[in-house]
Amino acid sequence: MILALLLQTAVAATPAPARAPAQAAQAWKFADRTNAAGVRSASASVTGRDGLSRFVVKCDVASEPIVSVQFIQPTAIGQSADKAVSVRFDGGPAFTYLWQFPGTATYITDPEAITKLTSFLVKSKQVGVETTNASNFAVQAVFDAPGNDALVRKVLGVCGYTLGVVPPPPAPKDPQ
Repeated sequence: MILALLLQTAVAATPAPARAPAQAAQAWKFADRTNAAGVRSASASVTGRDGLSRFVVKCDVASEPIVSVQFIQPTAIGQSADKAVSVRFDGGPAFTYLWQFPGTATYITDPEAITKLTSFLVKSKQVGVETTNASNFAVQAVFDAPGNDALVRKVLGVCGYTLGVVPPPPAPKDPQ
């Protein structure tokens, strides 16, 4: 009887195995540079949970400001015609747009798409990106969202965008 009580006490006193720590959220980084030609580039980016891919919101200001959302993989996605990229926020429905595939990454510059993607990005906890490479193999990555709108607003502001507002089309250039 005493032996049974000692065994019960020993089992009850055994601590539960420790849980693996949750993966720390990847930090978003802001960069603002101007090159020798005077082209300003501001970006907010995060490394994917795979530790290799990147998700970027970028503004380039040369003759006119251009905002892009970019998905960069460690190996070239491959050059191809525009094709579908799906972006999901917190596992919700996909927002699918045609993105450009110049070879090293994929990106979109459509102002309406940028407005929708950035508006959802700043309210989300995670972002999933799905597409195919030039060989039609699936490419997917998951990213931590920024947690607030500060960095995205900062990037958009450099290009004269306001978060959540589709910018007006650029004024037609005066023919000379």
